[in-house]
Amino acid sequence: MFSSSRYRARHLYFGATALTLLMLAGTQSLRADGLISVAFNIPNSFGAGGPSPVSGPESSATSANPLFGAANDWNHLNLNFGVLTTNPAWTNLVNSAGAATGVDFSITGTVLPVNLYPFNPSAYGLNTLLSQFVGWNSCTAGGCGAGAGESTSISWTISGLAPNTTYNMFVYGAIADQSRSFDMTIAGTTINVPTYAYGSPIGPTGVNFVNVVSNSQGDISGVGTGVGSSVGTMNEANWSGFQLVQVPEPSCLVLLGTGLFGLLGTFKKKLSR
Repeated sequence: MFSSSRYRARHLYFGATALTLLMLAGTQSLRADGLISVAFNIPNSFGAGGPSPVSGPESSATSANPLFGAANDWNHLNLNFGVLTTNPAWTNLVNSAGAATGVDFSITGTVLPVNLYPFNPSAYGLNTLLSQFVGWNSCTAGGCGAGAGESTSISWTISGLAPNTTYNMFVYGAIADQSRSFDMTIAGTTINVPTYAYGSPIGPTGVNFVNVVSNSQGDISGVGTGVGSSVGTMNEANWSGFQLVQVPEPSCLVLLGTGLFGLLGTFKKKLSR
């Protein structure tokens, strides 16, 4: 027979365990529900076509912030290969659990959608995300690419987010016939986004913007700027996508930890009696 104190302690133990599992499940749910992953889908019928759609976590983003490791479902934004496109927009993006979010994404400017994977599949390995991208800041005088018309810089907006909420945003570069990095500015912070030439060592696939806060309307905006002359293709900016994850409020994490430690402390006292 159990004594009364041991009986209570045993039930407290099971209660603490159950609460811990609920907390972990809730945290995982927050990560999936608050994570949006975006790649471009730009069909190119050359050769065998491809690549396959992106899914699951991406290593550089996950290294930058483990919250990105919850990635599963990605949005694949449709564009027409090689056709200059002005002010493209997409609505009702899905989160990592595949549920519609009501979040929209739009670009202001003229970009060139490109999919280089069919031309050189072996150059990408596991980095197929970096093979489809929107380009700008090239051929502005005509004579190359799709002709004159690309913007030298673009602006973009993600709307429909929770207002006044903190996010991390990981911005991806690309792999192409030459390295074409560009500058991205979000909330006053400018970071150069790396890109890579075929056959070169591949480092981080992008950059992480931390503590990005949506405005009172639930919007986050930014500007992508080409680096250098826009006459040829040397300095074309190549942007292959992004991930956006909501960061848990510190007060929530403190409350979660305090509650758990309190339960465990009570459990130890019960067992020592």
